Amino acid sequence: MLVHAIETLSGLSDLKDSYLTKHQQNVCLYSAVLLKTLHLPGDLFETIRQSALLHDIGKIGIPNSILFRPGRLTHNEWEIMRLHPVTGAELLSNRNGNLNPFVNNEVINGVKSHHERWDGAGYPDGLKGEDIPLVARIIAVADAYDAMTSNRPYRKALPKEEAAKEIIRCSGKQFDPRVVALFLNTNVTF
Repeated sequence: MLVHAIETLSGLSDLKDSYLTKHQQNVCLYSAVLLKTLHLPGDLFETIRQSALLHDIGKIGIPNSILFRPGRLTHNEWEIMRLHPVTGAELLSNRNGNLNPFVNNEVINGVKSHHERWDGAGYPDGLKGEDIPLVARIIAVADAYDAMTSNRPYRKALPKEEAAKEIIRCSGKQFDPRVVALFLNTNVTF
């Protein structure tokens, strides 16, 4: 029942943009491939799968004029776009600020922290290194790879090999180097 509810909630983004639903499914798939190499316990595997499916759910709160803008975002638009991880975490929590009993706190942490950076320059909290939840570090690599290899209104998709080079270039800065190494060894990229 919970799995069905998570998948339904993830599919709500399809009302906003069919790309978002496809992107969330791809990030879930790439994260699952990564997880197989880590041999994590089943409950952690399910937590990461759910978080990957929901990682961009907060974008349903972003105005279409920003979400679908064909060019570069203005500073103000970018600030609004950067709110989606917090919005997503709030959507998954109870309105009174208490943890939703149907959504694992780690799922919410993955949604909220998937744009944190290994070097601390990410958002929304500026977390750094191992302070970033593992679930978010895994989703960050899968998210970036899928975003780069997908056509968007503002740019064409990169070839898979170029996206893999960019992931490598950002290892140790944007991404956890161990997660990058695992990702590159999964053959997802080629």
